[in-house]
Amino acid sequence: MAYNNLRPWRLFLFLNLRKMASIALLNLNYRYTTTTHWSGGAQAAAKDIVARRHTGSGKWSQLKTDASPTNVNSSYIVYGANIRAMDSGTVVGCWRNAPENTPGSNHAKLAEGYIGYGGNHLWVLQDDGNYALYAHAQPGSIPTNLCPHNATYLPTPEIGAVWTNAGKVTNGARITKGQVLGKVGNNGNSSGPHLHVHVQSSGGSAVDINFDHGQTTPYTNQTASVNGPWTLLNGNKLPNGEVMVWAPHSAGYWTVNNIPDERMQAWFNHFADSGVMLDTFPCTDGGQIYNTTWIPASGYWVAYFGMSLSSFNSKSNTLANQGYTRTGWWYCGSVYTGIWRK
Repeated sequence: MAYNNLRPWRLFLFLNLRKMASIALLNLNYRYTTTTHWSGGAQAAAKDIVARRHTGSGKWSQLKTDASPTNVNSSYIVYGANIRAMDSGTVVGCWRNAPENTPGSNHAKLAEGYIGYGGNHLWVLQDDGNYALYAHAQPGSIPTNLCPHNATYLPTPEIGAVWTNAGKVTNGARITKGQVLGKVGNNGNSSGPHLHVHVQSSGGSAVDINFDHGQTTPYTNQTASVNGPWTLLNGNKLPNGEVMVWAPHSAGYWTVNNIPDERMQAWFNHFADSGVMLDTFPCTDGGQIYNTTWIPASGYWVAYFGMSLSSFNSKSNTLANQGYTRTGWWYCGSVYTGIWRK
């Protein structure tokens, strides 16, 4: 059953998630899942982020293919994804060449204290006065201009250390929001490829991470419906516990076909939230399937689908009076879709 209409959007050119620093979405059909890392202390609001692909019946896998070996880091979708800065700030601690773990087990030097729990990481004093940790990056992927520490192991053991003495940085490099900081890896106190990220105050209290963009849906017992319901974050923090996140894409040119009408609203929200707008919007099967193309957003635009003829004419008249021009419309069976811009 088609929705009555798409929510009208007033769009600006957003490039990507503000706070999911972290990782740009790798593939149109991939999603992220996060877990709350710790129950209390400075990391009470920390997130461990992995990428997943839908394998059917609400199940999702971290592996690139069903045949990918689970004991190889490169088998995991998230491995090698760019890590981006949540906010601007100054590097105050880091490590960049700790060796990788094998998925499911830690490197022996971790227990000996020669690898910090964060593995290859950056501590950033953000301009808002809070500290952010980005942890478990691939060896060598954090640029040398951001991290001056090139040794493989800490010079002296620091058992259980997250912020190591050896990793401290004075007069550290400046980073800017959205800058690539490294690539997702698996080292330190990590059982598999993922990005650990958390923010804490100067006093060591956990700070919630708010997200300007993206949508979430519950992820329970390794299961989430591809149909959602998907809820836009709109500057709020992620729900507690396990959650699936549909992160935005870059503001480019995209084509998505064969969208069932029950998923159309979520796809619309996803792309509008990413700073792109509908260019074409034809439907088939009496309005049950939609084929779409998207372009970078410019100015104001509105789109509706699943309309009756009377609703279509009413919307056209109302929007024309508001200065909108209809740039495309399609008729399928008994329903109409349309795009208006100004």
